[in-house]
Amino acid sequence: MVNTTLERAVNVTAHHPEGPVISRALQSATALALATLATLAASPAHADISGTVVDAATGDPVVGARVTVRGGATTTTGAGGAFTVAATDGVEVTVVAAHVGHYNAWDQTSGPRTDVTLALDRLPADDPAAAFDPPETCATCHAEQYADWTGTPMAKAGRNTWVADLYDGSGTAGGLGGFVYTRDSVLAEHNPGSECASCHQPLRWVATPYSALAPHDDPSDDVAHGVSCDLCHRIASIDATRPSFPGIWPGVVELVRSEAPVELGVLGDVAYEAGAMRPSYQPQLTADVCAACHQDKNDPDEDGDFEEDDGVISEPTYLEWRDSPYADPDAPEFATCVDCHMPPRDDLTSACTVQDLAPRPPGQLRSHRIEGTTAAYLEASIALDLEAEVVDGELVVDAAITNDRVGHHVPTGVTVRNMILRIEATGPDGAPLEPLGDQVIDDLGGVGDPEEGYWAGLPGKLYAKVPADADGNAPTFFTDAASLASDNRIPALATDRTSYRFAVPKGPATVTVRARVVYRRAFRALVDAKGWTTDGHGQPLEDLIAPDYGHRMAAAEVEVEVDAPPDDVEPDGGCGCRGAGADTGAGALATIVAVVAFAIPARRRRRPDART
Repeated sequence: MVNTTLERAVNVTAHHPEGPVISRALQSATALALATLATLAASPAHADISGTVVDAATGDPVVGARVTVRGGATTTTGAGGAFTVAATDGVEVTVVAAHVGHYNAWDQTSGPRTDVTLALDRLPADDPAAAFDPPETCATCHAEQYADWTGTPMAKAGRNTWVADLYDGSGTAGGLGGFVYTRDSVLAEHNPGSECASCHQPLRWVATPYSALAPHDDPSDDVAHGVSCDLCHRIASIDATRPSFPGIWPGVVELVRSEAPVELGVLGDVAYEAGAMRPSYQPQLTADVCAACHQDKNDPDEDGDFEEDDGVISEPTYLEWRDSPYADPDAPEFATCVDCHMPPRDDLTSACTVQDLAPRPPGQLRSHRIEGTTAAYLEASIALDLEAEVVDGELVVDAAITNDRVGHHVPTGVTVRNMILRIEATGPDGAPLEPLGDQVIDDLGGVGDPEEGYWAGLPGKLYAKVPADADGNAPTFFTDAASLASDNRIPALATDRTSYRFAVPKGPATVTVRARVVYRRAFRALVDAKGWTTDGHGQPLEDLIAPDYGHRMAAAEVEVEVDAPPDDVEPDGGCGCRGAGADTGAGALATIVAVVAFAIPARRRRRPDART
């Protein structure tokens, strides 16, 4: 078509009655045709590469295998294991086939080709006698990933002092205070080991299924290595239909321990084999594998079935995500656990620090810190909106918390975690205004001196999942839960709205309303009972540190002008405040005059293209 256009342009020019004079339209057509020809001449020719993916042992076609041109197109095998991917004519590429349960297979070739056969070897059977590689071995080639992981809660899971305190009271000096599972649980006699080790000391648990938690200061590698590199990268499958079984549960989580080299990951185009490294594709590592330790129920009848209706969910995070739009690949919010909690490392283009491998696109390799309740994440989770005005002689405050950046409820995790919204209103002299409403912080916010972080009864709201025992007593530890006393946490993309009323001072005056949302790692009564001053990994416990007594997630402040009352109206009482029922006249209506400040920096999003 381009040649025809150019030929027509030349022909018209040659026979123009005024000689070789080309009109502007003709000049444009000619220029476009020439430019198109030049582009086509400069562009490389495309050529498909097609073939078949088969099982190496049986020769049977593998349907649903992922086939990738390294650094280029990806497709999935259809009927008969057939595939076709686009490539550049004459340019050598690496074509990689990957399928769950198999090692990757690859071929270096160039297109066009129609006869590529990629034969997938099956993974070896799980060998319980085979040892996991220690993290230090992984660090030899994966230094950046090892550095990310070192010092994290994943790495320290086996020596979490709070877990030890709740299990047998041995983690800290005051650990025997409050609830202790081995002493106080209704299940302790029948199941003294509980299932703590299945998540917190998984290497020990895998070696000896159903073993009890070892002391937090146990010197063995199985305790010291926590949730290690090789543990996650040896998970061959997890039954996502049974997410409530705790930890590395036999029959739910299948491992591939072997003396033969094997490592599983989510990149389906790995074409490298050396030493202990022979790659296999395991897409469940993006989300389903997280369910092993971030979703579970208790098992009140102790029959080993954690999916029964008599159980109470204690760790709810995975199902909260799966029930939200964030788990829908077709939704604009779609994001996996890895997308949020293992953000891209734009500075890394190679997973290996030893071999000179073909570079990967920036952002394809991810952080292995696997953060959750760090400052950056807590401060990038919710939006707080605050409005206030004087209506009928009272200061009316409306607060809204929107869970617009998290793919699960806030707060989430084990049931002792909680979040508190606190509302404060002060007059021009800084003195607090008298609260008039009944929307107050629950007793779980701490009964005692507000100046010491005991906020029960103050204007605000506590958000938590509160389990109750068989007698209705709440809160109880999740192992002993028979029901939920309450659960008012905020689901993904939902908004919780609350209102508050305060008496106002005699106008004219400016009153200030402040709101803050803080995250607490445990109910205050439990912190006091255990005498905790640090978290489970030895860091100072923010729940005890002024002024927020928790980690500040968000804050807002507004000022409201209170008009002077009419001359014929005297304020009630001698304090200069006007409460409910005062005849204040129309002049008492005031609105927000300014949003003064946010107490935290602008929120940081975990992904630039989605609110996660």
